[in-house]
Amino acid sequence: MAERAHLDWFRGRLAASLTIEPKDPAPILAWREERCQAIRFKADLIGLDEVRGWSHDAKGNVRHQTGQFFAVEGVRVESGALREVASWDQPIYTQVEGGVLGLISRETPADGVQFLLYAKAEPGNIGVLQLSPSVQSTWSNIRRAHGGKLSPMLEVLTAKSGVRIIYRAEHNEEGGRFWRKSNENIIVFIDDEAVIQSDMTMFYWASLSQIKALAAIDNVLSPFVKTIIAPL
Repeated sequence: MAERAHLDWFRGRLAASLTIEPKDPAPILAWREERCQAIRFKADLIGLDEVRGWSHDAKGNVRHQTGQFFAVEGVRVESGALREVASWDQPIYTQVEGGVLGLISRETPADGVQFLLYAKAEPGNIGVLQLSPSVQSTWSNIRRAHGGKLSPMLEVLTAKSGVRIIYRAEHNEEGGRFWRKSNENIIVFIDDEAVIQSDMTMFYWASLSQIKALAAIDNVLSPFVKTIIAPL
């Protein structure tokens, strides 16, 4: 199995990197703050009846006009003695397709192994920018169902040469909110940085030690980053 061999090799490179890689997350936090000051991003809660492009169907479910992205439907649960109550009803997100969560990595003589973090703006983020995987995109976004730009760094995950797949696995999305959704988690190692064609303005190379330090700070690191690096 080529990917298993790559994972074993990568774990060895991480061990060797420990002696030289940066440990202090302060430069990353300062860069994130600078990015927060440089961008314009504003989000306010509004009523569902005001949301453009979304509507209720005959059963009251909320769907996008393209039929893509997610929907909000209802689920009825019979749990027996497994949960706090024997049964309940709740809204739940349904999405036929999941997404891709990818971390791009490299190794340099000066700083060892590094991972490319994306300062991603989401409407529900505390602090606007969260340090997220290099690629964090649903298949609806990859197909540009929103009519906007292509998600950055996808060219690295689809490159025919210059990259190695360290590992990939399907991980179930949080089942209390999403109905049977999974994401493909991927780590790729780039042998040739020329495969990166995307604008790097919102990206930062971080060591595993720095990522671990960021994980101990409130509301900075995406939980998706933590799940991707867990097998390492």
